[in-house]
Amino acid sequence: MKFGLQLYTLRRAFRDDPVATLERVAELGYDEVEFAAPLDMDFAALRRRMEAAGLSAPSAHVGLDDLRQRPAEVLAMGEALGCRFLVLPYLTPEQRRWDEVIASLEGLADMVAEKGFGFAYHNHDFEFEGPAGARPYDRLLAGTDPDRVGLELDLYWTRKAGEDPEEMLGRLRGRVKLVHLKDMAEDGDMADVGAGVMDYGRLLEAARAAGAEHFIVEHDRPADPWASAAASLAHLRAITQAA
Repeated sequence: MKFGLQLYTLRRAFRDDPVATLERVAELGYDEVEFAAPLDMDFAALRRRMEAAGLSAPSAHVGLDDLRQRPAEVLAMGEALGCRFLVLPYLTPEQRRWDEVIASLEGLADMVAEKGFGFAYHNHDFEFEGPAGARPYDRLLAGTDPDRVGLELDLYWTRKAGEDPEEMLGRLRGRVKLVHLKDMAEDGDMADVGAGVMDYGRLLEAARAAGAEHFIVEHDRPADPWASAAASLAHLRAITQAA
């Protein structure tokens, strides 16, 4: 089973030395990386170095403003990296005009699909605020074509919102294209995979059954980013090899 790492986990190291960071990620044993990077980087050169190290980049996070205002650069990045999916990762509080955002998602998906990319929306917990059926996430699911707007389900944030991630994966079968893997500590804070209360043996099985194609480790605020990335991967390898 292949595992990827969202480079946001290593954002300071990647900012200071992208090539060395990618090579070290490969040395840890990861198969893939998910980009979250400025659009002015030399992505073709980075792809050559990644491939030499044995990595691929099946997906990249792209902000809403870049998707709307710099589409040519977004698409060029995706092509240079060899991405399969472009992912809308976050909405700032000012961007959360939900009627407008939801109405725009299919157009964004169609734009990236013209160049052969899939499109996905990544959740946090704020999409689950409000009464059931009227929450932003419920409205997003109901208001967009599942064949055009896929999902990157973040299992930690789903649980943080009070949802059961395993049940959510089953409910969204066929629409979840990627999953973010991070654990929850006893106090509800973020933890390395295997260091918290979430049963990743069951969750990986549910994610595969739901049709997820990429399994991506992330930790938003690790005390030691490299140790975090290594610990999460070691736990995932252990449980998949034991299965």
